Amino acid sequence: MNDPFQDLNAEMAEPMTDEMNDTVHGDVVNITQGGAQNIDAQSVTIKQGGVQNISAESVVVKQGVVMQAEGGSISVVQGGILLARGDQVNITAGGALGILASNVQVEAGGAQWMLAREKITLDQGGAGVLITRNAEVNNSFVGLILAQNVTGNVRALFDTRAALVFGIAAGVVGGVVLAMRRR
Repeated sequence: MNDPFQDLNAEMAEPMTDEMNDTVHGDVVNITQGGAQNIDAQSVTIKQGGVQNISAESVVVKQGVVMQAEGGSISVVQGGILLARGDQVNITAGGALGILASNVQVEAGGAQWMLAREKITLDQGGAGVLITRNAEVNNSFVGLILAQNVTGNVRALFDTRAALVFGIAAGVVGGVVLAMRRR
């Protein structure tokens, strides 16, 4: 004998599963205290939510988390993003694993990897690796800086010259160790 409630529950569960796997399309997508798998839109705003992939001209994340965002302008405030790729990326009181952009501005936040074609501005934050043409770093710590021009008050573990010297020294030590092993 078929249970009518079991059939009803199965029917109700199917559309929810399909909706979660679909991509949300639209001109403007706003999500508050919710989430989505993929979003493809002109403008996306996430407040206290999470999204796996976003492709949009303008992305704003406030107290939310995004796995990957690609667009013209990406702004994260008190949130996190795994990978941000765009023309302009701004992070305020948040963090990222990787940022690839033309221009990056980070205030009171940081990222493991920051790569920019033109300029990175880092104020009261941190970065593992910072690679750009122009870096303006104030009251921040950076593990490795590779830039043509660096201005501001920065504490760096390695700058361009130190990285070069470290690489040469590591190569010499590695060569000596290999030569001793062969004997």
